[in-house]
Amino acid sequence: MNRYIFFTDMPTPYRIDFYNELYKSGLEFEVYYMRTTIDQRNWAFDAKAMTHPHYIDRGFYRMIGRFHVHFNPRLIAKLVRARGADIIMGASWNDLDVLVLVMLRRLGLAKARFHWWSEANYLTIGAAKDNLFKRLLRKFVYASAPGTQISSGKMTEITLEKWGVPSTAFIPLPNTIEEGKFVISRDEVAARYPVTVPVFLMPVRLLENVKGIVNFLRAIGDDNIRRGTFLIAGDGPDKGMIEEYIRSRGLEAHVQLLGFRHTNEMVGFYKQANVFVLPSFSDPSPLSLIEALKMELPVLVSERCGNHFEAVVNGENGYLFNPLDAQSVRAAFEALMGRGRDWRTMGERSRALYSQLFDRQLVIENFSRALHDFTREPV
Repeated sequence: MNRYIFFTDMPTPYRIDFYNELYKSGLEFEVYYMRTTIDQRNWAFDAKAMTHPHYIDRGFYRMIGRFHVHFNPRLIAKLVRARGADIIMGASWNDLDVLVLVMLRRLGLAKARFHWWSEANYLTIGAAKDNLFKRLLRKFVYASAPGTQISSGKMTEITLEKWGVPSTAFIPLPNTIEEGKFVISRDEVAARYPVTVPVFLMPVRLLENVKGIVNFLRAIGDDNIRRGTFLIAGDGPDKGMIEEYIRSRGLEAHVQLLGFRHTNEMVGFYKQANVFVLPSFSDPSPLSLIEALKMELPVLVSERCGNHFEAVVNGENGYLFNPLDAQSVRAAFEALMGRGRDWRTMGERSRALYSQLFDRQLVIENFSRALHDFTREPV
């Protein structure tokens, strides 16, 4: 039987849930974590909840610009000794640890087969800053081992094709959420209707050039904003600028900055909301969109969110818009507002999409089967 090792940066609650359930399903694996925390990630987790086999290292780490730089000699040594293993690279292709492992494999010192787990999205800010050196290095890394591309969805596959990355196979592995926490009853769904003053939930980090909060508000216009209540859940460096925009337009009664909220609080806001909004300029594969589907909400989403291909059927469970085109943003918002009587049906369609594509047990079964089929032959 093959031995599998997931190699990733840090434990997060949604991934812990996934790994725990994956281990319960019978897949034999370990997870190697580089460290417990990294900058700009506010995840809190319970180490006692980690029932899957794992090892957490304490290697070198520093954030330089927007790059997270890790160096974990102990983990690298463990992976080099893992002969006959299949290593699932959950770290970025340009992470220092990954580059070292690639070089060791090229030199014949590391024998394991690598699989690349990616949420690649060519529309993100980082991916858009491409150059010849980056393209050559990326191809060199991805071509270093004859494994699979473990893909979060269609956007990943489009992106890797644009990058010219070779693939022996794609294995689907969409993001999954903490299913046991995101639960809504029939009575709670019914309590949303009929809608008098609609509540729009926007769970975003307050970073304008990434999440596009003011861009969205400006595009739909003050009159449209005054038609509802916008709850913005998150914190970040642009809080002051966003507060000033709200104040300067006299919109305090309609736009509320809730600050950072823990998962149990967010569940309450999902129940209170009528519509989910995600106006991002850059978002590889956002979990919040999957949470919104599970919580039966109509969605209004930027087409730059990587998982929109799977999570949004335009006109059925919500609307897509181009955040760089103010007319597109406003038209999508007004189209959704014009269908208030359909919101409950649209939320039901969201829930159906979740069941068909993001249900954790289904995702695990499909992933395990595909991984076993590909790795049936030893390295």
